[in-house]
Amino acid sequence: MAERKKKTAAPKPGQQERRAQEQRYLQAEQACRLLTGLLEELATEGRLDDNEAASQYLNSTRAYFRRIRNGKVMGPADFTAAADVCASARRALAALDPELAFAGLPQAPALGAALDQGARVIEDMKRVKAGKTG
Repeated sequence: MAERKKKTAAPKPGQQERRAQEQRYLQAEQACRLLTGLLEELATEGRLDDNEAASQYLNSTRAYFRRIRNGKVMGPADFTAAADVCASARRALAALDPELAFAGLPQAPALGAALDQGARVIEDMKRVKAGKTG
């Protein structure tokens, strides 16, 4: 009886890169939603009313977020827009509190975590532009 060839468990070419890219897109999408949601919450509470720069950066954040197809990061163009959302949101929050401490705000822990996620997206974008993905 002839022996069957055993299938190897080796990943298909490009599969690992594709998974890393999908993970990067998912993290970017989550960071965008979180940062945009928190900024919108601050705007609803009126915390950006007295700060023109923060309000303008919020408008930029909204514009960049609208560039993402249906709010989902599905490709390189969406990922670029997601990095722009994170950068603009960071600028808005820095205009609100240059030290990014947010003392006295109930959203302070969430804002800190969201900024960390956004910073990772921005760093991922820098690596992608430099050709060092993975």
